[in-house]
Amino acid sequence: MEEKKKKETKLVYSTSDMQEVLDSCASSINVHNGESDFSRFYHMNVPFQLTLEYCGGADPEDYVNVVTISFEKAVLYQESQAMKNYSYTKNAPHFHDFFEFVIVLSGTVTQKIEGKECLYPAGSCCLINRNLRHMERYSSQCSVLFIGLSPDFVTALFDSAQNALFADEKKIYNSVLYDFITTDLTHPGERAYLDFIPSCQNRLPAARLHSIVESMIQTLLFPSFGSTCQICGQLCALLTLLSSPNDYHCTNIRLDTNSDFLIFSRITRLFEESDGRMTRTELEQLLHYSGDYLNRIVNKFTDMCLYDYGLTFCMKKAAQYLTETDESISAITAKLRFTNRTHFYALFKENYGVTPMEYRKMHS
Repeated sequence: MEEKKKKETKLVYSTSDMQEVLDSCASSINVHNGESDFSRFYHMNVPFQLTLEYCGGADPEDYVNVVTISFEKAVLYQESQAMKNYSYTKNAPHFHDFFEFVIVLSGTVTQKIEGKECLYPAGSCCLINRNLRHMERYSSQCSVLFIGLSPDFVTALFDSAQNALFADEKKIYNSVLYDFITTDLTHPGERAYLDFIPSCQNRLPAARLHSIVESMIQTLLFPSFGSTCQICGQLCALLTLLSSPNDYHCTNIRLDTNSDFLIFSRITRLFEESDGRMTRTELEQLLHYSGDYLNRIVNKFTDMCLYDYGLTFCMKKAAQYLTETDESISAITAKLRFTNRTHFYALFKENYGVTPMEYRKMHS
């Protein structure tokens, strides 16, 4: 009986009229200036909310199913794929008075931020501040989670670490994510967002995000004593995951950064992590762009091909091993995944003008 009452407090709609649903008292988000093709404004009337969107495919007859859940509020509605794509082509973005994580759980999503497009594959995400207009386009089967955090709520979340029991909890204060949010809170107006892509070590990024998301949804749908603490803990687990360099590469992207540079920065991050020993095929799989396109992006910014750009990171790491360790050159060659020692010697001399042994003696 108790559980039944809890479910009845959730008002759920099933309709294709998005504006009607979001204007209802059951919605945690209200849309202002909804008829505008330029400046729709989303106001969040709760401290925290989740919006889960699922698209069945690219057919105009398909629907995007949307459910928004928060404390004691939930709405469910549908928007036709044809209408969503029409809004996208008409460039009808929105902005909001809260911080928003856009997390791709499955498939791929095209995110347009201030008119600049970028592809986000499963397991990747971005954090939009309160000053950017953005919108999404779905061209295949996918699911996306939007997490809205009010300024007061996220401030309280960070402040709680001040009285934390464990010293490691305070590490969040050294993260790019913390700096990004606190900068916007203290100096609002900067038009920027954070870009998160999984590291090479993060083998199942979407599955790990799914686990956290499922826990949050379960807690919101079936609250009990301690659920508020559980939600805060689950959100902290998400922020910790995204702030971990072993799990995600985080880049602060400002408005004057074009989409080509964003992709170039992603390539650079992955090369840094793998010491440049990442193949074109591996980059294609991680970034969901063709190798030819990635090659053109790198050439645009470096005048090098993708392979040569990767080698610059590899040779830099080799030089570091030679000067900072006592490992043999054979061991360094193997560590950097070279099967041909002669090839390694030739590449190193081409980059530094001396052999690895000579380089070590010069810097010993």
